[in-house]
Amino acid sequence: MNLLGQPFFSSFWLIQILDIALITYLVWLLLRAIWDQPAMRVIVAMVLVWGASVLLNAIGFYSIGLITSKLASVIFFALIVIFSQEVKDILARFGRYLSRIGFLDFRHHQSDKDVLISLEAVVETCGYLREKGYGGLMVLERRDNTFENCSGAYELNDLPVGAKFLESFLTPPGPYHDGAIVIKGDKIIRARAILPLTLPGTDNLALGTRHRAAKGLVERTDSVVVVVSEETGKVRVAYDGKLTGPYSIQTLREKLYILMQFSKETDNR
Repeated sequence: MNLLGQPFFSSFWLIQILDIALITYLVWLLLRAIWDQPAMRVIVAMVLVWGASVLLNAIGFYSIGLITSKLASVIFFALIVIFSQEVKDILARFGRYLSRIGFLDFRHHQSDKDVLISLEAVVETCGYLREKGYGGLMVLERRDNTFENCSGAYELNDLPVGAKFLESFLTPPGPYHDGAIVIKGDKIIRARAILPLTLPGTDNLALGTRHRAAKGLVERTDSVVVVVSEETGKVRVAYDGKLTGPYSIQTLREKLYILMQFSKETDNR
């Protein structure tokens, strides 16, 4: 049996099938990444405009068909500019995947001692904030550098992590309590960091600014963000694009240890 002059069970058709499968997989990854994003609505609009141009040309409306076809091409190039951040996010996810499988892994490998020092300081600080009725945001870096996503931050020269330092930064009316504290290993590297807010959506309507900031950062990086609510005193943890909790002090410690060890998560609350 021949198709296009080539035997059906030949290497030619095997390559074509693999080529189509690869393209289908890449399109599926793209759609999954932007399905709930504003970019999806623009893409749907672009497809509708392109379909309208084809239909109008087919039935003889050449002038309006030409205009819509030109408009569709303009929208295509505009997507690259308008949604440059979404493109960067997709590439960042791909980079994190390569890092997880051991390829292009340039992250600083944290020792167990460094991790435990930071976690105990964060957990103790959460207890302090709850007792005093204060809110707070603390970022624990994992593989990704958060520098590009922290605007207006006060850069520190690797200040050692300690509960007293964290408490003093987050206690109002100090100049840093409204921003996030960023921790890498056993060092505080930034204070008063303004994090990007998650996009508005049905799941985010009830979230306060701190929680939206925590969710916004973990949608862009693989960091772990601990949030203490000023209104309720509840402690939540954001990671991998989601916000979880609330946690007690003990379950918070267990959760952070699992996440910062890069182990398979078991959601024990």
